Amino acid sequence: MQILTQVICAILAGGILVYLATNGRRNRSSFSYMLCIGLLLLWHIAEIVLMLSRDPVQEMIALKIKFLPVVYIGVSWLYFCLATVHSKWVEKKTFVWTLFAIPALFYLFMITHEFHHLFFKEVIFKTKIVRGPVFWLHTAESYYCIFYGSFYLFAGLKKKFGRTTRENLLLLIAVMLPMAANIIMLIEIIPNRGMDITSQVMLLTMIFFGVAVYQKGFLDLIPVAARHFIENTSVGIIIIDNENLVVGVNDAINRLLPELQLKIYDPVDKITRYIRKNCQTEAARIFVESMEGKPFLEPVRASMKLKGLDLNLEGRVLTGFNQSATGRLLVVEDRSEEQQLLSEIREKNLLLTKTNEELLHSNSLLTKANSRLERFSITIEELAISRERNRVGREVHDTVGHTLTLLVALAENAKLKLTEDQVEIRDTLDKSIDLSRQALNDIRSCLKGICLESFKSTELAEWMSHLVKTNASSGTIVEYSISSKIPPLDAARVMAIYRVCQESVTNAIRHGQAHKVNIIIKSQQNMLRLYVFDDGKGCRAIKKGYGLTGMEERIAMLNGSISFGSDGEKGFNIIAELPLPK
Repeated sequence: MQILTQVICAILAGGILVYLATNGRRNRSSFSYMLCIGLLLLWHIAEIVLMLSRDPVQEMIALKIKFLPVVYIGVSWLYFCLATVHSKWVEKKTFVWTLFAIPALFYLFMITHEFHHLFFKEVIFKTKIVRGPVFWLHTAESYYCIFYGSFYLFAGLKKKFGRTTRENLLLLIAVMLPMAANIIMLIEIIPNRGMDITSQVMLLTMIFFGVAVYQKGFLDLIPVAARHFIENTSVGIIIIDNENLVVGVNDAINRLLPELQLKIYDPVDKITRYIRKNCQTEAARIFVESMEGKPFLEPVRASMKLKGLDLNLEGRVLTGFNQSATGRLLVVEDRSEEQQLLSEIREKNLLLTKTNEELLHSNSLLTKANSRLERFSITIEELAISRERNRVGREVHDTVGHTLTLLVALAENAKLKLTEDQVEIRDTLDKSIDLSRQALNDIRSCLKGICLESFKSTELAEWMSHLVKTNASSGTIVEYSISSKIPPLDAARVMAIYRVCQESVTNAIRHGQAHKVNIIIKSQQNMLRLYVFDDGKGCRAIKKGYGLTGMEERIAMLNGSISFGSDGEKGFNIIAELPLPK
């Protein structure tokens, strides 16, 4: 049973250490608390080894292991208490080294007691231990550290948090229990070779303090920076505990609420009576009820005017361990300057609104004037375009039309001079005449503005067949492929594709001296893709003339893109992409 109890305590101590190592706060207080728990874990393990010892040698080894945590538990408790209340002593390295050096001296006497017998006068296996003078010095040192550390801890907590008498009494009992258990063991009320319950009671004490640590925040009380901020901020702050007592207040409260004269340990009724007296709104009533103890989860707010000040009050619940409520926080903020600025802003907004209305009226008049000007400018632009088109049309008709007409006449005269056996030449001249007349008709159609009409009545496949036929006599083979998945196209797209293909074939014959031109037209992801490849001469640097520039302009007008490429040795390729009509 004794071994089982020690095993359970050891497992409990180990679990606490693992939890703190993974979830604990990283500060001096937490580390000192973990040191105490670690020493108790080692103490319980040593007790188990001591109970299982089979001869005096094993017993002495177990005693030496046990007294390592025993000699250090007092100074570790003192260090924990000093760190918890942020004592300046823990910042002094000389003090800390000296504090932990004294138990080391006692432990040295323990592990060498066979040579001097000052720590134990006599150790009888499983029967009796007679303690020496060094043992009693160690005991006195440990008791002093525990008493002094506890006193320092209670004084610090009362100063910082104003602990109540009941809470201080519970903490004192928790400290005194392991002391009482140890004294009972030392005066041999429980036989010496029986069960030493000091480590178990001390573990329970440390667990009690651990719960208080994480519920009340002892391990991370109020950092120096936070304390300095609270004391010097212009916002009033009041901290109320679960017993409805004021346990924290800064100077800004008495400046903002001079008639309140709030002090530490004043009841919360003093605050609520003051608010009721100076503010009778519904929000103030709810706020007062919340401050008097009515549970609330979300922050509660109220506003009050006091001696020319616009004050904003906000109450919040303070939570600790396991999200349990540990108190309430009241924040009082002066919003007078803010309200004054808001009033000024509202006045300026009214002026701005009026000015904006006037500007909107002026903008409306300007918009109407701009609309009329835009219509006039469009009309003027259309007239200018029409005049320029007519001028260019006359020039093209007079020059190119005259030239084509002469070519037709020359070809007709050349036919008259041919003999009957020159059939192939006659056919070539007939094709030249047909092409010239077709070109002359196309020029006249474009000049008359009816060029696009012909593309409305003819599908893309027919135009591509026409392109192949018209270039059959040039010696260059033109082949094309149109995907069956292409939907019906509008005249603008048919015309753009045909003109790009027409100019591509012309360039392949004129510049590339190509023998073959391949044209592929297909659709992909709502886009129409055009590929033109020839096997003519390549070019290293592409210089865009009227032909390539015209292609780009035609495709760009339909929100498409086109690119040109050549490897510099052989062939030229054109890739165009057009969005399909919705």
